[in-house]
Amino acid sequence: MAVTSSFSRRFFVKPFPFFSFNFSFSTASSAPPPIRVALTDSVGRAVFATRPIAAADLIHTASPAVCHPYSARAACYYCLAALPHSQPLRAPFCSQHCHQRSKGYYDVEMKANWVAFDDYCGTRGLKYPFLVKRLACMVISGDARSDTLDILQPTNFTPEMVSEMEEEFVLLRNAFMETLIGDDHIAFLTKQWYINVLARIRINAFRIELAVGLYEDLLSLAVASVEAEAAVGNAVYILPSFYNHDCGEVVTKK
Repeated sequence: MAVTSSFSRRFFVKPFPFFSFNFSFSTASSAPPPIRVALTDSVGRAVFATRPIAAADLIHTASPAVCHPYSARAACYYCLAALPHSQPLRAPFCSQHCHQRSKGYYDVEMKANWVAFDDYCGTRGLKYPFLVKRLACMVISGDARSDTLDILQPTNFTPEMVSEMEEEFVLLRNAFMETLIGDDHIAFLTKQWYINVLARIRINAFRIELAVGLYEDLLSLAVASVEAEAAVGNAVYILPSFYNHDCGEVVTKK
């Protein structure tokens, strides 16, 4: 994911009283990114410009903390890029690199029988439990920490909503238990963990679109992708979740 400036003027952010907050992320160059994350004393966490930013400047790039395609044939299992047309059906990766990067948690996921969990979520139109499943596989394989998403703001669930999540949680945990994964590896997988993760995914997940064709600007690209029903999955990014945004889509190029 690349974040660029849409401002047509150079600007400085009005100073707020804030507390220091450290966060690491990648950029396309060795130059420091033109932003910093801080905790304000009035509006919570925010992203601040550290220097003037021109229109179309690349601010930073980010990889998802967790992502999941809508189906194995929709996009790469690891990065959600388009799959080559000649890709074998049982190899849902766009490259050997993606296969190797996800091998640990992919192997964990492939050991379990997901029919009951997938059917339950699929018939109810639930998307975000699949991201929780992916994160659980990453934790079990050692590719992620169980508190990976704790830094993100959660949504508030009503008691009724929490009650409705009971069955999907049980199906998820049972799928792992039936693979004979040791109890020590799934000790983190409690109902409270499931709800806490889902609460953060629900408010921070982006729908991922594949770019279709060539367009002069991101707006026309996004509109064309939506019209073409080019959504391929969902992803949660850490730093982009700190921005104020319209909860729209993230567009990736094929």
